[in-house]
Amino acid sequence: MAQGEKVLFRDVAREWWERYMLRGDMEYAEESWRRLERDVMPVLGNKQLKKIDAPTILAILQTVEGRGTFVTARKIKSHISQIMRYGIACGHVFSNPARDLGWALTPHKHRPRAAITEPRLIGRLMRDIDAFRSKQRRYALLLAALTFVRPGELCCAEWGEMEMDTAVWRIPAEKMKMKRPHLVPLSRQAQDVLRGLRALTGDGRWLFPSRWDKNRHMGGRVLNTALRRIGYPPEIMTAHGFRAMAATVLSEQGWPSEAIERQLAHVDRNQVRAAYQRSELLPERQKMMQAWADYLDMRCAWAILGR
Repeated sequence: MAQGEKVLFRDVAREWWERYMLRGDMEYAEESWRRLERDVMPVLGNKQLKKIDAPTILAILQTVEGRGTFVTARKIKSHISQIMRYGIACGHVFSNPARDLGWALTPHKHRPRAAITEPRLIGRLMRDIDAFRSKQRRYALLLAALTFVRPGELCCAEWGEMEMDTAVWRIPAEKMKMKRPHLVPLSRQAQDVLRGLRALTGDGRWLFPSRWDKNRHMGGRVLNTALRRIGYPPEIMTAHGFRAMAATVLSEQGWPSEAIERQLAHVDRNQVRAAYQRSELLPERQKMMQAWADYLDMRCAWAILGR
C-alpha cells in the first residue's frame, strides 16, 4: 500500500490481517476479522489512520465491555494496536494510540476452566459425544477425552506421530507447552478412533485438517464449539476440562499422582525425579490409560441404559 494522506483504517487493517493473521490458525483469523467488522469498522473503518485517537478507540472498547464481554474487549484492543503498529512500520502514522489503553479496561479475572467430574455426568457426556453427527468432530472429542492432551496439541496432531504398532503417540517438543517431547499411550479405544478417522483424513498430514484449507490443521476453538453444539455451555464443560476430568477421576481411583502428572505433561522441577518418570512410568501410564478408556466406555454404556 502506497503512503499518502488518505490512508484508511479499513485498508490497513485488511492488509495487516492478510499478511499476518492468515499465516496462523484460519479459524482464529476469521473470528478476529468478524470482531473487527462488528465492533470496530462502523466507527474506524472509513477514518484516516492518522486521525484516529485514543479516546475514540477507548469508546469502542468500553461499548464492548458494556455487553459484559471483557475478554473480547481486550482482544479487540490487541487487534487495533497491532494494526496501528503495522501502520507505523509502513510509514502511514508515527504513533500507536491504542498502546496504553489496557490500563483503562476492566481487569481480567482468571476463572478455572469448567470440567465435568461427577461420574454420572461423565457418562452422559460420553453418550452425547458418541451420538454427535459430525464424524470428524466426534472423533476429535473422543480423542480429547481418551488422551486428555491440551486442545492445541490435539488439533495439530499429525499422522506421522502415531505409532500404531507400539500404540504410542509421540508429540515432538516444539508442539508442547513446556517444549519437551511427550509420549501418549494409545488405549484400544483410542486406536479404534484413529482407524475410523484415517478413513476420513488419513490421506493428508493432519488428523484434523482445517475446513477451509487442508494444508492447515483445525484450531483449538473447534473443540469448544463442538461441545456447545451437543449442549454443553462454557460454564459446564470446556475442551481443556477433559484434562481435569481425567485427573480428578484417576486420582480418586488411586492411580499414582506421578503417573497422572506425567500423563498431563506437567514438568517436575526435581530433575532426578523427572528423569525417573521419563524412564520408568510408561508401563504404568499404559495401564492407566487403558483403565481410563474402559471407565469411559462403562460410564457411556450406563448412561445409554439410563443409569
